[in-house]
Amino acid sequence: MKRSIYFVSTIVIVLAMLLAGCQQPPAAEPAAEAAAPTTAAEAAPAEATAPAEPAAPAETPVTIRALIRPDEGENVATYAAKFEEMTGNKVVVDFASWAEIHDKTITTLATGGGGYDIIFIPSANVVEFSSGGWFEPINDLITDANRGEWLESVVDMYTIDGDLIAMPWYAGGAHMAYNAAVLEAAGVDPASIVTWDDFMAACRKIKETGAAEFCFSPSAKYPGNFYYNWGTMVLSNGSEFFDEEGAPIFADNDAAVKSLQMIKTGIDEGLFDPAGIALDDYETLIAFGTGKIAFMLNSTWSVTQAAYNADLSTVMDDANLMLIPGNGDVRSAGYLYAGGLGLLKTSENKEVAKEFLVFLTSEEAQKHHAINGANLPTRLSLYEDADIAAAWRGFDVLAQQLTYGEFPPQFGWFEEWRRSAATAVQDVMANRKSPEDAISWLVAETNRIREQ
Repeated sequence: MKRSIYFVSTIVIVLAMLLAGCQQPPAAEPAAEAAAPTTAAEAAPAEATAPAEPAAPAETPVTIRALIRPDEGENVATYAAKFEEMTGNKVVVDFASWAEIHDKTITTLATGGGGYDIIFIPSANVVEFSSGGWFEPINDLITDANRGEWLESVVDMYTIDGDLIAMPWYAGGAHMAYNAAVLEAAGVDPASIVTWDDFMAACRKIKETGAAEFCFSPSAKYPGNFYYNWGTMVLSNGSEFFDEEGAPIFADNDAAVKSLQMIKTGIDEGLFDPAGIALDDYETLIAFGTGKIAFMLNSTWSVTQAAYNADLSTVMDDANLMLIPGNGDVRSAGYLYAGGLGLLKTSENKEVAKEFLVFLTSEEAQKHHAINGANLPTRLSLYEDADIAAAWRGFDVLAQQLTYGEFPPQFGWFEEWRRSAATAVQDVMANRKSPEDAISWLVAETNRIREQ
């Protein structure tokens, strides 16, 4: 996939520059009482490049409205307040949970925009959200003159028919975290886990020694299942789900059924927590944070929270990172994601809204989002930022994992398919279907969704 190749090559280059330029000591552990609910680390901020100055305060201030997913690190709230202080213009933001924001956004777009000026566009829904022509082109915000300052793959993703429809806000992907104390108690060397077979062998040792209640918890509930459970497992076993036209190809090899069989085996042998059938990725983070499970497959944000957020994790000192296992031929793989902010055509205050888009995606704001919100930046210069590298224990592994990643497919029906994929996994976990029957059902379901 061209987009994933661009992302990988860019990350490789900036990582080489970062690692060659400076070797940072490990970040000091934050004091537990100082940890904020969504703070990645309590690193002292260095002087940051100031964001582009918004226009001088308007004679008649206006209010713009935005619909955005949860405010990780209070990034949006912080910079909305700064924006109001500098310009006099107010930003009112409605934050919707990850489980709700897709449907709320679709309803909002289909009913004329709901009075919003700015709408959050996740990478998984670019094609779907752009299909109705609801977003104003913002080509003047990223031009040929400054395009080289941004992750090319993310800019490309938010460019539809030659028009930029969203400002690239952040990036990230799937990662594997482990509890070092549990692995040590079980006599498992994390460096020995290269394949999923190695992973299952480690799980059996953890069970035999009683080092943890469970080895792993699947995030089988929508929306976490595709990125942080079965989807990434299939990808790291060497298979895609669809061809370029969206036809299902996951039944044409054994990666999909093999991954489902691994989940079933984990449940049947008591290695995987059966409660995972009803857990999304956030709830899996909570389970890992209690010390209940040894491994966690989750987002950039979640694995960072496990290491730094005392409100969500009691295993901060032991939360480390490793590459997601592969299948021997594939060393590792995981799905990537990005977030962008689009301007609605129905906005009555487009120029003010555009000023805020530039302000919230500035270097200073993205650095704040990275350190406090645990989201990787979309501005290339920040991958060389020593403060971000020092703030995240295991930053090198986080960034290395992205070089093995790719963005998920872009189809207008993908969100509905993700819900069906979660159902297939849950049916296997509950013994309602065999892995083979679940695959057959999902193929038929895929064709139904594509044809409707």
